[in-house]
Amino acid sequence: MTGKPQTKRRIDLLILDSKETITLASSTEDELGIIDGGGVAIDKGRIVTAASSQLLERKFSASRHLLATDEIILPGFVDPHTHLIFQGSREEEFQRRLGGASYLEVLRRGGGIIETVNKTRQTTPTELLSIAQNRLNSMIEAGTTTLEMKSGYGLSLEDELKILRVIRQLKRQNLCQVASTFLGAHAIPVGMTPEDYTRLVVEEMIPAVHQQKLAEFCDVFCENGVFSPGLSKKILIAGAKYGLRPKIHADQFNDSQGARVANDLGATSADHLVHSKPSELGRMTKNSVIPVLLPASSLSLLSSDHAPVTEMLSMGLPVALGTDFSPSNLILGQLTVAALAARGLRMKAADIIRGITINAARALHLQDSVGSIRIGKRADIVTLKVPNHKWIGYTYGEGIVDKVLIEGREVVREGKRVH
Repeated sequence: MTGKPQTKRRIDLLILDSKETITLASSTEDELGIIDGGGVAIDKGRIVTAASSQLLERKFSASRHLLATDEIILPGFVDPHTHLIFQGSREEEFQRRLGGASYLEVLRRGGGIIETVNKTRQTTPTELLSIAQNRLNSMIEAGTTTLEMKSGYGLSLEDELKILRVIRQLKRQNLCQVASTFLGAHAIPVGMTPEDYTRLVVEEMIPAVHQQKLAEFCDVFCENGVFSPGLSKKILIAGAKYGLRPKIHADQFNDSQGARVANDLGATSADHLVHSKPSELGRMTKNSVIPVLLPASSLSLLSSDHAPVTEMLSMGLPVALGTDFSPSNLILGQLTVAALAARGLRMKAADIIRGITINAARALHLQDSVGSIRIGKRADIVTLKVPNHKWIGYTYGEGIVDKVLIEGREVVREGKRVH
């Protein structure tokens, strides 16, 4: 007797025929979970399973099929550190830096962040929204499906709230997942002392951000000449009292004790970490602080100094990578970050892939919903026109993104945004 033919489960979408499907769903932390000749089953915007294409076609009947022939499939990229909302550019400042001026020197003279603050304050929310949406479209075309956006170019109650409301509107009009960060403590406004401005951030801005439910995180630029460790801690503790999880710009230009503040407070992430003490990096493993490295930032600042990633990885730290997109660092794509991480940090493909997917999701407390191709997670997927995963970091990422799906919906096709 022959048994009844197995009834196939009806689902929305099958993606089939990849060279490699990189799931990052392996129970072993240092494995990528690669399925040769694999694909992904998707239903109602969620991952059903990833398996060989033959097995998927035996088990499922899909309303739609997408082929990833001669391509690789990855989780959608996660960018854990961006300054997306601002007006203007700073190419003149870049020329001054090429001539030898330092970033902090430019800032002390009223340039840098302060210059961008002045331009952003003069820009309407509608204009900021349009500018930011164009940037976000480019990010999505480059494979990013989840990202963080910071305020920080307002430096007044009214203007910080304006930027955070633009972020909220971007969340509403895009499928991609957006984490919102309040970075009122990005610089000291002209005419104020660090102590007076910290008081404004703590007593007025943070309560207003909380009341209007405009952010999930609170960040601070902990650096000599900007916010001291003491003031940084005061701001982050105040944010935590209002439910804003702490993040910190730490030790970018020197050891400003930012990593220590992150450890003391159990911050979600500490970002930059170029000059952090090894002892503080070691503490991060115990305190579950995610290191977010931003190699493009160092290069934009014309610095050859990079975070000690080899030491971090040997400690078992889940290293995340981000663009640090800002007016001083105009980079939108995580694949370009991958190329810079390979060359500047000597990171291998597997570490880079984790850095722009699951570890970046951890830096936003979103690892349960994005960052890997695992049953039940959001069906955020990118397909790349390359033969294997070792092309990530090897190529600069130009022209290799084919399809991008967010919650199972195709938002990029042949590298171009689908509206």
